[in-house]
Amino acid sequence: MKRKNTLIKICIVFLTIARFVMVIGLVMVLYYGIFENTEKYFTVQISRENYENVQVDEGLIVKTAYENSIKGAELKSTIKNYVISFNTGYRIMILLALTVVMGFSVYFIHTLLQFVKSALGEGFFSVENVLRVRMMGFILIGLGLVDLLMNLWISYIAGQYFELDKSASKTIEVSFSPDVFSSTIFIGLIVLVVAQAFDHGLKLKEDKELTI
Repeated sequence: MKRKNTLIKICIVFLTIARFVMVIGLVMVLYYGIFENTEKYFTVQISRENYENVQVDEGLIVKTAYENSIKGAELKSTIKNYVISFNTGYRIMILLALTVVMGFSVYFIHTLLQFVKSALGEGFFSVENVLRVRMMGFILIGLGLVDLLMNLWISYIAGQYFELDKSASKTIEVSFSPDVFSSTIFIGLIVLVVAQAFDHGLKLKEDKELTI
């Protein structure tokens, strides 16, 4: 029991540090998004392939209809993907999406910390912990959906916003092949199953106490 409590305390320390780091990260994101040049910090990448003569600082031509949305896509080095620079509207959207993701990540770590702390007391099998585990499951699923939508959005931009040479030497594409076993959506579903089993265990415990 003493060894078990020691491991739990180590987990609590680790999660406390992780929560603090995530909060600092969220504050920095908000600071740079509000007070600094967001063009420098909020960009996305699209992949490239089939290039015969790739040059650094080579750019893609933005279609006329999207000139007010995209400032350009520039190749920073021959071993990296294109970096898309957005105008203000899209940069704000990226900032909001990143803020939401980091905010829910902080809340997830906080909820997990409270769940682990409860293992030191007598209230581990409680309604509060059932709700905590379910909430963590929903957060993971939500984060996975945000990641999915962002990738689909980037794929759309890559295919629609630029004047692409359809020849083999001038093409770009964004591939999205999610690994379901590493996706947070899958992990979130597993957590919800665990929450259901936890809820069932709690009901059995309550029935046993009423019987006694």
